[in-house]
Amino acid sequence: MKGQAKQIVYRYNGDVSSEEVVVDYEGDIPTPKVGDIIERNKKAWKAVHRIVESSNSGAIPVLRVFLTDQF
Repeated sequence: MKGQAKQIVYRYNGDVSSEEVVVDYEGDIPTPKVGDIIERNKKAWKAVHRIVESSNSGAIPVLRVFLTDQF
């Protein structure tokens, strides 16, 4: 999804209330793949699942990234 506008929703340790939304209008933010270790909020997280939700209405796609600190 590089170069394409997107909305990234990070969910930490399966907690719905922890969701963090980042809108990437320029498509500059690299999207983590399952197994990648990324740093968010000054902590290391492992991507364990990701879902891409597209929209037929023309809205930008949503990438949901599920992260865990257990690895």
